[in-house]
Amino acid sequence: MRYTARDIRQQQFQPTRFRLGFDPQEVDAFLEEVADDYEELVRENNLLKEQLAALEERTRAMEAREKALQDTLITTQKVSDELKERAQKEADLIVREAQLQGAKLLEEARQEQAKLTAEIGALKRQRRQVAEELLATLSMHQRLVEQGLAGSDAG
Repeated sequence: MRYTARDIRQQQFQPTRFRLGFDPQEVDAFLEEVADDYEELVRENNLLKEQLAALEERTRAMEAREKALQDTLITTQKVSDELKERAQKEADLIVREAQLQGAKLLEEARQEQAKLTAEIGALKRQRRQVAEELLATLSMHQRLVEQGLAGSDAG
């Protein structure tokens, strides 16, 4: 059974048969001191309980904030990882596209080179042919001039 300060103050003791015992005023004074101390302890205990409840509430709030921060951190890390992965994929795609474009440009340049080489070869053949025709024409004109000179010397 829990006693209150009031219970302590109202406690009555039965006198012994021979009236031997303690001085009632002294007992009452002692009980009054005990009751006062008990009231102070009850007040202090209630105050401590209130403080404990407030601290527990603050702790729960802090734990909730900590959990929210941890969840946010985890979400942020996931988003960061996803962004890195997406950026890597985009970079890989850009590199592949650049490689394909480079290969296409290189093939076009090789085809252009082959075309130009063929044109140069055709132009060289054409030049040789023109030079040969020119030599033939000059040779024919030289013979005609020589024949004309030979005919005028004879005549």
